[in-house]
Amino acid sequence: MRYILSFTLALSALFGVAQQNEKLSLSIDEAIALAKANNVALKNAELDIDFANSQVNEIKSQGLPQVNGNASFAHTYQIPTQLIPGDFVGQPGTVIPVQFGVPFNVNAGIGIRQLLFDGTFFLGLKAASEFVNISKLSASSSEIDVKESVIKAYYMALISEKNLLQLEASWKNMQKVRDETQAMYNEGFAEKLDVDRITLSASNLELSISQLQNQAKLAKQLLLNSIGVNLNQELELTSNLPTETSLDLETVTFDPNNRIEMKLLDQQQSLNELDLKRYKVGYLPSLYGNFSYGTSTFATKGQVGDLGNDWYANGSYSLGLSVPIFDGFYKKAKVDQAEIEITKTKNTKKQAVLGMNLQVSQAKTNYANALKGLEIQKKSQALAESIFNTTSIKFKEGLGSSFEMINAENELTQAKTNYLNALYNLNVAKIDFDKALGNL
Repeated sequence: MRYILSFTLALSALFGVAQQNEKLSLSIDEAIALAKANNVALKNAELDIDFANSQVNEIKSQGLPQVNGNASFAHTYQIPTQLIPGDFVGQPGTVIPVQFGVPFNVNAGIGIRQLLFDGTFFLGLKAASEFVNISKLSASSSEIDVKESVIKAYYMALISEKNLLQLEASWKNMQKVRDETQAMYNEGFAEKLDVDRITLSASNLELSISQLQNQAKLAKQLLLNSIGVNLNQELELTSNLPTETSLDLETVTFDPNNRIEMKLLDQQQSLNELDLKRYKVGYLPSLYGNFSYGTSTFATKGQVGDLGNDWYANGSYSLGLSVPIFDGFYKKAKVDQAEIEITKTKNTKKQAVLGMNLQVSQAKTNYANALKGLEIQKKSQALAESIFNTTSIKFKEGLGSSFEMINAENELTQAKTNYLNALYNLNVAKIDFDKALGNL
């Protein structure tokens, strides 16, 4: 029941959406839950866990009693003839042909075989359990990838929306300036060139808005695709882009054991070591117990109706010991292979630790750069707003040109866009940093 919470959140997100075109409102947590419920890779990962559990049951079955029933009917229409010495019947020096048995017989019985000792069985059972753990870790790895993909897609859709909103606000402001300039021109306080310049700037903004609308639509479609929802579904994002993501980089520590990749390698190493033990105990004998019980009835030729009148029981129990003596060095080859796999996994772990430390270092640097970039863009936006406000006042008082006004508006629009993009980059860098640390 790994994804009960995810499924519940997914139902909450979709509850009330009775028609395809009805708006779907999603927080970032609901989007992640929906992706977990719909993602094919995660569904298959869950099936892999079920499959691994089934393999455990398969191996367990080998240690349980193996019970088989049997029944047979036979008509020996020609009873085999045997030759016995004539001495048995007082005719020394001759052989006498005789027939033993009756033509008709019915047998029924039950047989039980029980494994009493086999070292490979118990280690195989433990190895199968380790494989279940590997399947669970693989599912967790897929879940992390899905979570990362959805968060980044959600942030991209959010930033596209915010960029569109601020561009529309700039366009409305430019429209207002154009109307004011037109009024000033009508009163003789502005030139026709000023009106035309501002009108052209407003038209350019309108074109940019149209392009950004398409980009925002595509960003939402990418998000819808990542959560497994129809691309034509109308979507409302209810979460905001985090603005406070500052970390004390000096106190951040990294433990490779927190990474899912390292946990998978550790689990693989355990599995390899169990394989080695399993091949080594293959040199030990195995012991089985057997029990059988049956009953038979017979009839002579022409007396088939007598079948079942008399039943004759039979039964036995036994112990069977199998001792490996020589297998052509098969087990030795398997032991050598297992030892090689153990060494290879150790080497892989060492290389993985180096790679993970490099990833953390790169992610830390990228985060620090993104944080610095956001601080700079925040100051640039404040400066652009100050310049725009001053330029607007000068223009309205007839002390500034339309060219200065348009430049100030464009610089402010670009500064706001740069700030939003820097905020997006910081949040993405935070995701990458968390994933590198094994905290996602």
